[in-house]
Amino acid sequence: MARHKKFLNLKLPFVKKIKINRGTFATIIGLFFAAVALICFISFIQTGEVLIVINSFLRAKFGFLSILFPVVLLLTASHFFSSKKLKIVKPHVTVGSYLIFLALVGFLGTGQLGFLIKSNLTIDFSAFGAFIILFITLTVGVILFFNTSLDVFILMMLELLKKVVIFAREMFVSGKGAKKSDKVDNKAVPSKGEFITGQTLPVPQMGSHRLSQSKTDQINIRPISGDAKNWTFPPLSLLEDVREQEPDAGDVAKNSDTIERTLDSFGIRARVAEINKGPTVTQYALEIVMGTKLSKITALSNDLALALAAPTGQVRIEAPIPGRSLVGIEIPNIKSEVVSLKRMLTAGELAKDPHPLSVPLGLDVSGKPLTGNITKMPHVLIAGTTGSGKSVILNAWICSFLYRSTPQDVRLILIDPKRVELTQYNGIPHLLTEVIVEPDKILSALKWTVGEMENRYKLFAKVGARNIESYNQQKNVEKVPFIIFIIDELADLMIYAPGEAEENITRIAQMARATGIHLILATQRPSVDVITGLMKANIPARIAFNVPSLIDSRVVLDMPGAEKLVGKGDMLYLPPDQAKPRRIQGPFINEHEVKSIVDFLKQKVPYVEYTEEVTEQARSIGSSGGKSISSDGKDSFFHQAVDLAYQSGKISASLLQRRLSIGYARAARIVDQLEAEGIVSPAQGSKPREIISRSTATSYEPIPEEPQG
Repeated sequence: MARHKKFLNLKLPFVKKIKINRGTFATIIGLFFAAVALICFISFIQTGEVLIVINSFLRAKFGFLSILFPVVLLLTASHFFSSKKLKIVKPHVTVGSYLIFLALVGFLGTGQLGFLIKSNLTIDFSAFGAFIILFITLTVGVILFFNTSLDVFILMMLELLKKVVIFAREMFVSGKGAKKSDKVDNKAVPSKGEFITGQTLPVPQMGSHRLSQSKTDQINIRPISGDAKNWTFPPLSLLEDVREQEPDAGDVAKNSDTIERTLDSFGIRARVAEINKGPTVTQYALEIVMGTKLSKITALSNDLALALAAPTGQVRIEAPIPGRSLVGIEIPNIKSEVVSLKRMLTAGELAKDPHPLSVPLGLDVSGKPLTGNITKMPHVLIAGTTGSGKSVILNAWICSFLYRSTPQDVRLILIDPKRVELTQYNGIPHLLTEVIVEPDKILSALKWTVGEMENRYKLFAKVGARNIESYNQQKNVEKVPFIIFIIDELADLMIYAPGEAEENITRIAQMARATGIHLILATQRPSVDVITGLMKANIPARIAFNVPSLIDSRVVLDMPGAEKLVGKGDMLYLPPDQAKPRRIQGPFINEHEVKSIVDFLKQKVPYVEYTEEVTEQARSIGSSGGKSISSDGKDSFFHQAVDLAYQSGKISASLLQRRLSIGYARAARIVDQLEAEGIVSPAQGSKPREIISRSTATSYEPIPEEPQG
C-alpha cells in the first residue's frame, strides 16, 4: 500500500506543481503502449495515410515478422496494468517473447533489424557461430515463455515431433482424399483422413483365438450387440498401400478459356468460377448470365467435347450443380487416380462412424470422401457393363462389412450365378450359408428370407418394437443381426424364373427394411425385363456405372448421364433423398487383398456351421401363394395336369396355360415332366401330345371345362 502513497512531482510550464499517483502514471504509460500496439496492428488490415507510413516503417525494420511486433507491445503494456493483487501477464512471458522475436528476426534476417543482427554475428562469430547464438537465444526465450526446465522442454518438443510425424503419416495414407480443390476463387474443400485405434471385441461360441496386430492397424467399431466377446477385427495391414498418383487434368487454364470461348461463340456468356480436380474427372463450374436457359448449355455437350478434345469424346454437363447456382462441365482426366479401400476406411466420416452397415462410396469430383449407410438406402440397385466396376464395389462393401462388424451384427447371403466373383468368401463366419450359385437354391434363399422377415415382425410385435434397432435394445431378448442379401447377377435369375424372383424380391424390398434385411442387386443388363418397374419402385437407391446407351441409363436412374461415364469405378450414385445423382469414383480392392482378409477370418474361426434351411426351402412361391414344387420334385400342378390330359385326351403347353392360369415356362416344364413319366408322347412339331399311359391317374379335383367361345 505504501507505493500507492508515493507521488511524482512534475514541474510543467503552465502549472506550478502536479501530484500524480504512481499507479495512475503506470496506467497512462500502459494505455500508450496498448494504443501504439493496436494502431500498428490496424495498419496491417486497414488503409490510411498515417497507417500506411506506420506499416511501411514496421515492414522496413522487421520484415514480414513485423506482424508479431504489436503482440510484443501488448505484452509489454500488460505489465503497466498489473499489481500485486492482479497479474495479467507474468514477466517471464514477456521477456521470453522478446527473446523469441529477436531470435526469429535474426535467424530469418528479415528487415533492417534482422539484417543487422545476422550480419554482425556472422562477421564476429562466423555463420555457424551466429546460428548457435541465435538458437540458444531462441531456446532460452521458449523456456522462459513456458517457464519450464530444459529437460521438460525437450520432452515437450519430442511429443510435438511425434504428433507431427503421426499427422504426416495420416495425411500420407488418407492422402489426397483430403486434397484442396484447384479453384479459381481459392475455395478449398479440405478433408482429413484419420487413423483409428483398434479394439479387441469378443464373439461367443467362436473360440477365443487372437492374432496379434498393431493398434493402428485396426478399426475401432462399437458393435450393436453387446454380447460379442473375443472378436478381433482384421488389421488394416492386410490391405495394400496403393501408390497414389496425382490425376492429370491437362492444362486447366487452357480448358477454361476454351469453354468460355466456345460458349461465347454460341451466344452464351459464362465465366469459369472454380475448378474441382477429382480422381477421374475435372469439373469446371460456370457462372452464367441471368436469363440464360440451361437447355442451351446442355445441348452443347458434343460441341464442347469437340472443342476440348475430350479423352473419351464425351463431356457430362450437370446443370445446375446441386445446392449451388453454378453449371458443372465434367471433363475426363488424362490420367485417373486409384481410390483404394484402405484409404476410404481410414478417411473422414467413415472412420468415425461406428455403424457396421456404413460403406465407402468413393471420392466425388472435388476429391471429397463420401460414405453411405445401407440402413438408410435401404436397398440398392447396381448396374453397368462388364468391367465397369460392379463386382469391385461389391467386394469393397463386403470387405467393409467384414472390417466393421462381427458375425453377431451382420450376416451375409451371397448369390453368385457366375460362380467366380463371390465364391472366394466361402468359409467365413459372416455367411449364413455357402455362396449360392444354383438357381433353385437362389429361389429357396429368397423364400427363406421372406419367412425370416415375417418371423422377425412377429418377434417385434411381441415386445412392441418397431424396428431392429429398438428390438435389439430390449432386455432379455436374443439380439438379431442385420442380413445383407447380395445378388451379383440379377439377369441370370430373372431369365430362369422371372415371375417368382420378381415376386420375392419385391416383397422383401417392400417390407424388410424395418427387420434389418437389405437387398443389394447388381446386373450388367439394365433392361426393363430384368429391372422391372415394380422392383425399381421399391429399391430407391441406385448406382449406375458405365452403360452402353441412354436408354439403359434411364432404366437405372430414370435420367440420362450413365452413358457418359468412363468406366473403371466411375459411377453415378442416386440416394433416396436426392433428385439428382452424384458422380463418384468408387473404391478399389484387388483379389489378393480379398484373399488375405478371408484367410485371416478362416484362421480365426476354422470351423463354421451354416444355416442349411436357407437353401432347403420349397423352390419358390407361386402367384397364388402355394408351393410350385412338391416334395417329390414335381410341380404342384403336375397331378392336375395329368387329370386334364386324361379328360381332354391330349396335352399342350398352351392348354395348361389357359386352364391352370400359369406362365408358358412353367407349363412347358410340366409337359416335360409328363413326358418323363411316360404319360404323354414326345413332341411332334406343333401338334398336341398324345396320351400314352393312364397308370398315373389320380383322384384330384377335376379341372373345370374350358368355356366354349
